[in-house]
Amino acid sequence: MIENNIIELLKLNNSYQNWKKMNVKTKFSHSINLLDKFSFVYDSEINKLPYRLNLLDDLSTNENAHSKFLIRLLQHQPALINFINFINNDESNNFTFDVSIIKKPILTYEKLRIDGLIKENNKYAIIIENKIHNAVEQEHQIGRYINKCKSIGFSVEQIFVIYLTRTERDNHSEQTWGNEYSLVNFNKRYSKLSYKSKILPWLESYLGTLSPKEELIKSAVIQYIDHLKHFFNKKEIYSKMNAELQKFLTTELNLNADNAENIEVVERKISEISNLKEQLEELAKVTKKKLFEDWKKNLDEHFEFTEYVKFNQSKDSFIKTGVTLEFEGKVFSILIEHNYRAIYFGFGRHFASEKFEPEIKEFLESIIESENLKVEEPWWYGWKYTSFNDGYLELENLIRIVKEKISASK
Repeated sequence: MIENNIIELLKLNNSYQNWKKMNVKTKFSHSINLLDKFSFVYDSEINKLPYRLNLLDDLSTNENAHSKFLIRLLQHQPALINFINFINNDESNNFTFDVSIIKKPILTYEKLRIDGLIKENNKYAIIIENKIHNAVEQEHQIGRYINKCKSIGFSVEQIFVIYLTRTERDNHSEQTWGNEYSLVNFNKRYSKLSYKSKILPWLESYLGTLSPKEELIKSAVIQYIDHLKHFFNKKEIYSKMNAELQKFLTTELNLNADNAENIEVVERKISEISNLKEQLEELAKVTKKKLFEDWKKNLDEHFEFTEYVKFNQSKDSFIKTGVTLEFEGKVFSILIEHNYRAIYFGFGRHFASEKFEPEIKEFLESIIESENLKVEEPWWYGWKYTSFNDGYLELENLIRIVKEKISASK
């Protein structure tokens, strides 16, 4: 009798587990179907909008592109002074910077791994960290940037930090300061600005200060303002489209006059789509790992030389594939890497050397220059952004170029 009861319980449990699986599949199927229909309506409404042309919309405007534009704009010294004064007058922070000391500033982007850096010898260093696309916060990120500025001659008291976010509600965690620093240390030398509520209004106010002689700068700022407004979906032109999309969702979800019930329906759908998004993101991670494994197999097939050591690694938030080579007793690597935000390739120390080798950098300089690779320390001798479509071919091409250079030097 007891044995029969156990068998029935097991059957019931199996039935319940099968029901759960089918229920999840059904929900995912419904969500995908809703998204397909939504995309169709969205595309239809977009096509009804007036034609617009903005070069920034068609370029790869990631954090680096936004940082580059901002730094290029601030290299126009009146813009820099206007920007700093804007932050000084922003009541949401205690940032205090004496603009009178700005004489001959040097502005760089993507140097020392810092998105933007404004510095002047023996005076000041202003770190700009850009998170407009909510890039993953790296461990002790701001603390490491502060230490890099210290390593090139600035005291902590001369270092300022401007942290750019997408919206006002976005923020960084306390750990970004590292173990040595905190917001308390940088009370009057730190400002958090959101693109939506601060940078965009500043650009619009700065636009009004430009003279007819600054027509090209004005044109660039207008394009950038338009791009940001499009990015934040603030244009009046989108109001009708949004109304149509809301109408579509109301019909698809069978919403009615009972708002309490509607809330349950909408929140349940949000939860289902969030679960679907998590699964898609996990699927993307797995697929990327498999792609890097495929690239490793290609390296094994195409480079069967004893002097090549191929590697593939998936660790933490980084996946990488490449080869290590030796030149005059010094080992370096040629690799492609993805950190779940961007994909890039170049020359590094990965799987090769514990220290940065000046001889290797000198040997690679002509290739770095001809291939337009960015010079970066400490892990890279030179690197460049790429794509999943082009990455492997660019990696293989770089390996062949170096192979020829090594052979020619013997």
